[in-house]
Amino acid sequence: MDVKIIQPDTSYAQVLSDLGRRLFSDTFAQHNPPEELQSYLDTAYTVELQHKELGNPTMYTFLAFDNNVPVAFCQMHENKKVYDFVGDPDAIELQRIYVDKRCAGKGVGKRLMQQCIAKAQELGKKTMWLGVWEENHSAIGFYKSHGFKKVGTHIFKVGNKEDTDEIMIRNL
Repeated sequence: MDVKIIQPDTSYAQVLSDLGRRLFSDTFAQHNPPEELQSYLDTAYTVELQHKELGNPTMYTFLAFDNNVPVAFCQMHENKKVYDFVGDPDAIELQRIYVDKRCAGKGVGKRLMQQCIAKAQELGKKTMWLGVWEENHSAIGFYKSHGFKKVGTHIFKVGNKEDTDEIMIRNL
C-alpha cells in the first residue's frame, strides 16, 4: 500500500461525501433497514454538509489515499456539547473514523488515529472522546488498543432507528 494522508480543504467535499456514504453503508447497511440508512446518509453525507464541515475551523478532517484512491477518513470536532461523564468540558470529539474494508488491518486506521491524537495535542486538548455502536466489536477493540475506555452511553439515530453507542475517552 502507498498511503498518503492529507488534511483536505473544501474542494474535497464531493470526495468526502462519496467516501463517507460508501464506508458508512459498507459498515452498517446489514444492521439497518434500507430506508433508515438512506435517510441518515441523505442527512449526514451531503456534499453541502461536507463542504461546510471542511470549512469549519472547529473541525479537523484527515483523508487517506492509496495510490490516489480515497480509502479512509476521520473527523474531529471541538464540540461544546460534551457529556458530563466525559469529565472534561474541553474534550475533543473523534466524530468519525472509517476505513475501507480492503484496507482493514493494514495500518491505515492506526495512522489516522495517530494524526488525530497529534492534532488534538497540538490544540492543547487533554481528552478525546467518541461514540461507537455497542455492537461494533471490532471498532471497540481498535479504540481500546489505542487507550480508550468506556465511560457511558448515548443514543445514536440512523434515520428513525435508535442504537446505543458506547462513549469512550482517552487521555492525551
